Amino acid sequence: MGWGMVVYESVVVGSSLVGLGWAGLWFLNRRLYKEYEERRALVQILFGLVFAFSCNLFQLVLFEILPVLSKDARFLNWHLDLFCLILLLVFVLPYYHCYLLLRNSGVRRQRACLAAALFLTIFLYGFWRMGIHFPMPSPEKGFFTMPQLVSRIGVIGVTVMAVLSGFGAVNLPYSYLSLFIREIDETDIKALERQLTQSMESCIAKKKKIILSKMEMERIQGSEEKLKARSFLKRIVGTVVRSVQEDQTEQDIKNLEAEVQGLEELSKQLFLEIYELRQAKIAAAYSRTWRGHFQNLLGYALSVYCVYKMLKGLQSVVFKADGSVDPVTMTITIFLRHFDIGIDVALLSQYVSLMFIGMLVGISIRGFLANVMKFFFAVSRVGTGSTTNVVLFLSEIMGMYFISSILLIRKSLANEYRVIITDVLGDIQFDFYHRWFDAIFVASASLSLLLISAQYTSRQTDKHPID
Repeated sequence: MGWGMVVYESVVVGSSLVGLGWAGLWFLNRRLYKEYEERRALVQILFGLVFAFSCNLFQLVLFEILPVLSKDARFLNWHLDLFCLILLLVFVLPYYHCYLLLRNSGVRRQRACLAAALFLTIFLYGFWRMGIHFPMPSPEKGFFTMPQLVSRIGVIGVTVMAVLSGFGAVNLPYSYLSLFIREIDETDIKALERQLTQSMESCIAKKKKIILSKMEMERIQGSEEKLKARSFLKRIVGTVVRSVQEDQTEQDIKNLEAEVQGLEELSKQLFLEIYELRQAKIAAAYSRTWRGHFQNLLGYALSVYCVYKMLKGLQSVVFKADGSVDPVTMTITIFLRHFDIGIDVALLSQYVSLMFIGMLVGISIRGFLANVMKFFFAVSRVGTGSTTNVVLFLSEIMGMYFISSILLIRKSLANEYRVIITDVLGDIQFDFYHRWFDAIFVASASLSLLLISAQYTSRQTDKHPID
């Protein structure tokens, strides 16, 4: 290999990593951090590094099909990428996350470092013990080897992926099918809006009473100076009367504050109900357009595919079968077997594999980032410093998620494209991860189906539970 080729491959790998790192920082600052002022530089760097190395794994999968890099360069990049990603996920992020939690709690730097080191030791022990309950590679070469660490990361990542996939497989057809879209009457929305207005007006009136009561207490307390000039008997009587008045006023204020809290909670529920009804009305109007009809057909197709995946997953769990080829690939194979259209089957298979893997990569990244945003906005408002902790936690989950995606995507590759992945990861039990994914997927999809069915039934029986 000439120096020119080495320089070319180094530029391709380096520029792609830098580009992916900047993409991760852009997503963090423009999509997640846009409403928050707390932005630690090291947290952003760690998120960008995990994002870059995670997405680079998918890029290397595509490079196995596209002849962009030589075999030696791809093999080296697989090792370096997995090494850096494992270093971040297993050692750096757990230590720094614990250290940052302690520092935010007011612990001194030295004690926080020692406590974080102790936590990392406990974390590594638990991480090692977790592998005892699952099929792991041979421990002859030690615990700190790539197959051992990737196997344990894969268990966590595949579990997260299967839970998200099971919920999405049920929720997506449910949100697409017009069968489950409610027809909303505008009078229902107007009635709730009137209730919301009355609740807010009552809340404002009670807050005014609280302010007036507090002003009355201040006036009573200010009258103490005048009582000092009176006789002893009058001062005793005035003190008793003032004490009774203050106790009554304080009790009134507490009662009003409790009523205000209840009205604010009611207003919040009414607002959410109105928003939900407005969204349902928009969805009903959209379902009557041509795009809505197309989305409805897509919903039925997704429902069929969801049932297919649940049955195949159940077959894999109960009978421990490897499962058949993906239905898309199987259809193309049957078509080419019965119709000779003069196309090189090997060449077509390569391009179909490239397109299929590209779709898997895009859907995986898009779906994960969408769930990241939902989770971030739901959790990050709990208190000061929580945004940083959530970003570090999501960085950990993101790396595990993408490593697990590689373990599952490998089976969709042709034999000649999965050789390097198998050589790099060693004697990992790949079939176990597919069966584990199927088991968690079936459980998650079944639970999601029950929850969504219960939610739909409750909406049908009780249209407006707040009323």
